[in-house]
Amino acid sequence: MLRLTLFILANALAVNSYAEALDTNLLNQQASALDTLQGLEPTEELAEFTELEYQLVESSGLLSLSQQVKYSAQRLIALSVDKPEAALEASAEEPAADIIAINHAQHFAIAKNLAKRWTEEEWQQRLLELVHAIPVETQLLIQQQLVHPMVQASQRKEREAISAQHSPEYLLYMNKLRQRPPAASRWQLVESLDTQSGFSQMIIQARSAVIKEMQQQVEGWQPEEFWQNQARQEVLEFLFYAYRKTPNNELKHIAQSFNQPELSKFYADVRLAIQ
Repeated sequence: MLRLTLFILANALAVNSYAEALDTNLLNQQASALDTLQGLEPTEELAEFTELEYQLVESSGLLSLSQQVKYSAQRLIALSVDKPEAALEASAEEPAADIIAINHAQHFAIAKNLAKRWTEEEWQQRLLELVHAIPVETQLLIQQQLVHPMVQASQRKEREAISAQHSPEYLLYMNKLRQRPPAASRWQLVESLDTQSGFSQMIIQARSAVIKEMQQQVEGWQPEEFWQNQARQEVLEFLFYAYRKTPNNELKHIAQSFNQPELSKFYADVRLAIQ
């Protein structure tokens, strides 16, 4: 399930949810510097990995976390470069907190340091090393669990949600969701899906990697106060849309699929690797 959803969040949650606050041209300017993440640091010679290990990493969908880091850095830097518009647009009644500007030298340093661990090649290497340490028998079990028909069906639903994200239907659904929340039992199922998969926690940890680097490079810089809550809320809203036609019983089984010991431990180890 995480295979497609992580890609969605890398693109949508890190950029689209802040569309009103960011100028598209500014994001494009930031992208040129953050493209440093595509290989500024040379990669050491790779170890020998099996075809199964490559397949498992690919099936997991976790490679897209490197993009989540890049998009998060773009958004956060765009909010802080030179003359942050957020500070100018703050109302008199609710003034914005002091926003520390990021200059171009700091911008480049952030991208360079993130590249040391978060190009797709570097992240793939770390995931392969993690998988390589798992016994082959367990690797086979995890791969079988990732390609289970129920998980494949979940991926199809998420794929459909990707194509609909910018549609009037998607926006209308989000408005209705916020105005008329579903029954508590439905909320619990969606929250269980997120909790069991550790999905929003992965997104939060990936953004935390960016925030930590920015704080090291820019003295006094701080992220938005409730950014973690916002990220998790965005994840839950997307899941509500993706599974809006999925019966409760089926959704329960999807969430439970992440409780399989091998798959559960694998994602727990990945969350540790993000830090």
